Amino acid sequence: MTNEDILLIAGPEGRDDELVAAAAAHHPRRVTVLIEARDPCWGWSERRVASLRRDRLAALLTSIERATGATVVGLVGDPADLELGGFDALVGGRELRTAA
Repeated sequence: MTNEDILLIAGPEGRDDELVAAAAAHHPRRVTVLIEARDPCWGWSERRVASLRRDRLAALLTSIERATGATVVGLVGDPADLELGGFDALVGGRELRTAA
């Protein structure tokens, strides 16, 4: 299966290896990683939770790039704020879905 542009939604921790494997199965060219959290200051805050989110995002970006060879970008936020029509597939969340 090939989906050129996928959105990977990383919910609770502990499933990151499964998410990376699911992303690799799509043989994507581009992957956008979204860590679900309502935290507008995640990128600069010195709070421990923000630091952990940044570390997790960095680890996911690195793992996905190594597993897929794709271009990867990442952010922290709410999936409801994204335009999903631009993605060929969605990975993560509650289930693996194909974007409409």
